[in-house]
Amino acid sequence: MSEEPRWPADPGNAEPEGPRRPMQPRPRRRVPWGTPQAIPRVPSDWDVEYEDGTPRSRRQDLDPILGYILVMALSVGLTPLSANTRYVVLWAVMAVMGGMAFLLGTGIRLKVTDPGDLLWGLGLGLFTGGALMLAGTDALATAAERLFAEGNPENPLLDTWILQAAAFTMPVAEALFFRGAMQRTYSLPVVAVLASLWSVLMFFPNLHLSDTPAVGLVFGSAIALLNFLYGYVHWRHGLAASFFCQVTAGTLLLLVPRLLA
Repeated sequence: MSEEPRWPADPGNAEPEGPRRPMQPRPRRRVPWGTPQAIPRVPSDWDVEYEDGTPRSRRQDLDPILGYILVMALSVGLTPLSANTRYVVLWAVMAVMGGMAFLLGTGIRLKVTDPGDLLWGLGLGLFTGGALMLAGTDALATAAERLFAEGNPENPLLDTWILQAAAFTMPVAEALFFRGAMQRTYSLPVVAVLASLWSVLMFFPNLHLSDTPAVGLVFGSAIALLNFLYGYVHWRHGLAASFFCQVTAGTLLLLVPRLLA
C-alpha cells in the first residue's frame, strides 16, 4: 500500500497547527486578467504538484459555469412568460445558487474590514451612474417602462417594483453569483463578459430595439461597462462594496429617471 502524502519541507513531516484556511486570495497588486483570484488549498488532500513550494488541493468547489449554463438556458426557456414573472424566477434561481456557494463554498467573504471600501463602492456607483444619465433621462425612463411596466406605465406600484428590483433583488442575486461565486474562480474580464451576456439575454427581448440597433449598441456598451465596474470594485474593495456600487448605479439608471420624467 502506498503511503499517504506528507507535508513537504516541514520539519518532522508534521501537519501545520491552527485552523484550516481553505482559500488564500491572491495579492491585489494588479488586475487578474488571466488567473483566478484565489487558490483552493486544503491540508487534508495534498497534490503532488506545488506552486512556490505550497501544497495545492485536488478538491475543488463546484464550477459556477454549470450554474451559469443552467440560468442562461432557463432565461431562454422562460421567454414566453410575462417579463416581471421571468425576472423574479431568474433572479430567485441565481440568488439560490449564489447563496449555496456562500454557505457551502470556501471563497465568498462578506466581512468588511475597512469602511472606506464601502465609500469607494458608493462613490464609483454614483459617478458612473450619473455619467451614464447624461445620455438622457427620457431614454432611461422609457427603457425602465419597457422593462418593468408590461404595457401599463400608469401602474401605481411600478416605481416600487423598480426600486425593489434595482436596489435589492438584482444586486443580491448578481453580486452573490457573479462577483461572489464566479469571480473567485475566473478572471475579471471573463466574469464581466459572461455577466454582460446574461444581462443582454435577460433584458433585450423586452426593450424592443429591433428597429433601433444603434440604441441597442449603446445599451449593450453601458451594460458591459457596468459589469466591468462591478467586477473591478469587487476585486479592489470587496463584495460588499461591489453590491453597494450596483445598488447605487442601478437606482440612478432605472428609478431616478422615472421620478424625474
